[in-house]
Amino acid sequence: MRIGIIGGGAAGLATAWLLERDHEVTLFERDDRFGGHAHTVDIEVDGQRIPVDAGFQFFAPSAAYATFNRLLDALQVCRESYPATLTVAGSDGTGPTAMPPFRGVRPVRSSLRPEAIGRLLRFRSFLAGIPAFLAEHDTTVTIAEYIERKRLPRSFVDGFLLPLLLAFWCVDLADFRRFSAYNALYYLGANLPRGLRPPVQSQIPGGLRVYVEALIASFERATLHSGSPVESVTREGDGTLGIEAGGVRHPFDHLVFACSARQAHALLAHLPEVAELTQQLARFDYFTTTIAIHGDRRLMPRDEAAWSVVNIRADAAHSSLSIWDPARGLPVFKSWVTYDDVLPEPLYATATYEHGLIDTAYFDAQRRLRPLQGRHGISLAGLYTADADSHESAILSAVAVAERLAPDSLRLARLRG
Repeated sequence: MRIGIIGGGAAGLATAWLLERDHEVTLFERDDRFGGHAHTVDIEVDGQRIPVDAGFQFFAPSAAYATFNRLLDALQVCRESYPATLTVAGSDGTGPTAMPPFRGVRPVRSSLRPEAIGRLLRFRSFLAGIPAFLAEHDTTVTIAEYIERKRLPRSFVDGFLLPLLLAFWCVDLADFRRFSAYNALYYLGANLPRGLRPPVQSQIPGGLRVYVEALIASFERATLHSGSPVESVTREGDGTLGIEAGGVRHPFDHLVFACSARQAHALLAHLPEVAELTQQLARFDYFTTTIAIHGDRRLMPRDEAAWSVVNIRADAAHSSLSIWDPARGLPVFKSWVTYDDVLPEPLYATATYEHGLIDTAYFDAQRRLRPLQGRHGISLAGLYTADADSHESAILSAVAVAERLAPDSLRLARLRG
């Protein structure tokens, strides 16, 4: 078949990689680069070139990222492991609670306050219940309902737990309260700490760009177009689907929409035969976040001994992350600055991304889309179509498309393990 893929992020690239040996595949990406949220930028600090992952960053050598790790193995992409320490502090960087409260054998003295130790113990108890909840895969419970059921002290919830959970999304608190608890707790449940040791995360030396470039270099037959936004999609009299891109019409037997639900809806809303599908696509909400790569210590805990890989600064309304790489030993930070009035200085780069608002309607729409996949020559790929909001889901969405269109693919068999 002639298959057109709209979107060159992880889902689109993985779909093309899985299908290209069985079909004639053409991929269209509107940006000048491929990778989507797998986005590595280069900055220069003191004459040193440093690659920083501005978008997607965290994954682990665990079952939660099994398919993605199999893809990296197939591409022979090396990974390194590191301890993912975490610190929660006030918006001014004071009152840090470091987890664990040690860095090597050295204690983080500012996190050995009785209040901080009490929070750590209560948080560990909260974490213990997450795996069983995730195993139920109940996506109808909101995070507000889940926390309320735990009957935790209000001071702990408002002063520590909610700011910690909220920081990973950087949305308004009212929006976060209606997030599905399954998704809001997914990262914590997939990467639980052991004892006093922090959870282990993985990174690719040189950044996620290395993985994207390795994936592109492995293509054998597919045609990839960057800087080529799709302007329209039409249904021809013979049943084929036409893509208009750059003033040129391209005919296809099947289309894979590996873009956001919002973009897919805009391109498909005029086709009456897919009305049921576009009705569900319209239910996905989105929000934008702004990321700054910078060297401003003011966005970190005041006590440098409490600095972690993941640092949370919180006030009564919002929480934001600042990511730091201790192995570099440099004051280079990646911070969510969506709600900041003033950008940090020195500022090396900024990036803005669109994220799904993962409420209970998100998962209901996801479920209702599954039986519609492949009908009328149209498939959907993207993390919003497959489980929680993670890079693993993006790859799983590509696997689901390949299971329908190229079930005997050797590459598919490899990703399925």
